[in-house]
Amino acid sequence: MDPDINEHQAPFSAVTEWSGRTLFVTATGEVELINAPQLESVLDQAAEDRPNVLVLDITAVTFLSSAGLAVLVRTHRNAEAAGIRFGVVADNPATRRPIQLMGLDQEFEVFADREGALAGAKGL
Repeated sequence: MDPDINEHQAPFSAVTEWSGRTLFVTATGEVELINAPQLESVLDQAAEDRPNVLVLDITAVTFLSSAGLAVLVRTHRNAEAAGIRFGVVADNPATRRPIQLMGLDQEFEVFADREGALAGAKGL
C-alpha cells in the first residue's frame, strides 16, 4: 500500500450506543468523500437494529462535506421508510452551518445536544 494514501486520509471514527430505544451513532473527525461511505455503513447497520429513534451525533466532527450531507439525506429517507425517527446532534459551525445552508434542518430534527435529542425522542 502506498504510504502517501494514509497520510491524506482524514481521521474518522463512528461508534454506536443505546439509550433506551434510541440508538446514538457518534462520529468524530472529518466526514468527507473518502470516509462518508464508512459513516453510511455504520448508520445502515444501526437502522437494521430497529431503534425507535436513530440519532447521529456529529458534535465532534470537524468537517462535513457534501458527501457527508448526502449520507444524512439518505439515512433520513431510509429511516423514515422503515418507520424510524432520525435526528442529528450538531452544535458547532462546521456541522450545523452546512446543514442549515442546505435546508436539511427542515427535513430532519437537529439538536444542540444529546439531552435535547433524548427529550425529543420521548416526545413520540
